[in-house]
Amino acid sequence: MAAEDRPDYADAAEAAPQRAAPGSGGRERQDHATVLVRYGAMAWVGTFVYKRKMLERCPRHLVVQTERGIELGETVDFCAEGCPLRIPDETIQRYVANSGPEFCRPNAGRVLRAATPQDIDENTRLNAHTSADITLCSQLAAQFGLDIKVILAEHLLGGERIVFYFAAETRVDFRDLVKELARHYHTRIEMRQVGARDEARLVADWEVCGRECCCKNFLKKLRPVNMKMAKLQKSTLDPSKVSGRCGRLRCCLRYEHEGYAELAARLPHRGSRVRTDTGEATVIDTQVLTQLVLVQYDAVPHQTAVPLEEIREFNLPRPKPVPPPPPVPPVVAPEPEPAPPAPSTSEESAKRGRRRRRRRTTPESSEQAPRREPQPPTTERRADAAPPPKAERGPADSPASKERPAAPQRGRRRRRRKPGGRSGPDAPGGAGQD
Repeated sequence: MAAEDRPDYADAAEAAPQRAAPGSGGRERQDHATVLVRYGAMAWVGTFVYKRKMLERCPRHLVVQTERGIELGETVDFCAEGCPLRIPDETIQRYVANSGPEFCRPNAGRVLRAATPQDIDENTRLNAHTSADITLCSQLAAQFGLDIKVILAEHLLGGERIVFYFAAETRVDFRDLVKELARHYHTRIEMRQVGARDEARLVADWEVCGRECCCKNFLKKLRPVNMKMAKLQKSTLDPSKVSGRCGRLRCCLRYEHEGYAELAARLPHRGSRVRTDTGEATVIDTQVLTQLVLVQYDAVPHQTAVPLEEIREFNLPRPKPVPPPPPVPPVVAPEPEPAPPAPSTSEESAKRGRRRRRRRTTPESSEQAPRREPQPPTTERRADAAPPPKAERGPADSPASKERPAAPQRGRRRRRRKPGGRSGPDAPGGAGQD
């Protein structure tokens, strides 16, 4: 913040701790004090300077001036200076130190006065139509082609500023949108981009535990939470069951992580060797909260749960592995004698063809034709001799048999011719000639 833009109450806020220091002027020390106030839709917490005579009672609401303007705030410690129920400053400082420096904003502003019923009614009237403001802002954003989700609209006390909270995946150029909103409301417009967790802080109400969301009630710095924390606490690893209203892992998983980490550091690692009064054993599993160790003794076949206090030694060396017995040579069975090779298909087909040809060697006509006795040769030809009868036509002479080539016929051996002429019907001068 520049020096010329620095509000005058900041000097008073910085001077308040100096006046409270020992050795400073007692009169100035009695004039000013600080109080914790929660303010804004994001429920920020800060220290505000006020005059001691201003808050003689214990007001619940205060009208404060911040860097954004005049706002309506709520006291955190509930009581003003001098009240017996007031929380000591040392306790508040210790709580802030444990919660982190971002929990409390130092020198956030000054207290103007205690809020009156009229101030509370005015603040309620200004924020009574926030749903209509959200709808209008969403429609104008759609006209300008801005991919944003308007979450909440906040009117400061006095109507001097309207703050719109929106969520977007990337950075958005909303200058034209701000000009149009300022022309419509005739006041200053502030656009603030928030993330998923801040969105839950603004609109969430109750969680599954039955209490108000931590981020809306008291949590200011939303620190990262990973699945390793849920695994260490033996919680379910289903993301849908360990996620909050924002869709991220619940912030409460981080609350007990430090305690779980300290308890887990005391337990031995899985697979390590330990010694108890019973003997040496191997760690199988551990229980963080109960501080029990599940071990497997070398001489006991079953597993045993042992408290951490009964373990005498940790990280013992592993026993040397017993060498395995020499391998027994396998018994080799005698190989069977090879069977004679089966005849190939070509050889079998050749054998079948030879068998068929053997069956066809004997002509069927020779079996059906009548066998005639040979006649003695005659020298004279008879005129009335009839021609020799023709042999009957058998199946071998059929047209079908002429189509396929005739196999070589093997008949009887031919007789040697006797000297002196031929015998039979074909002999010269026989009955077969005309």
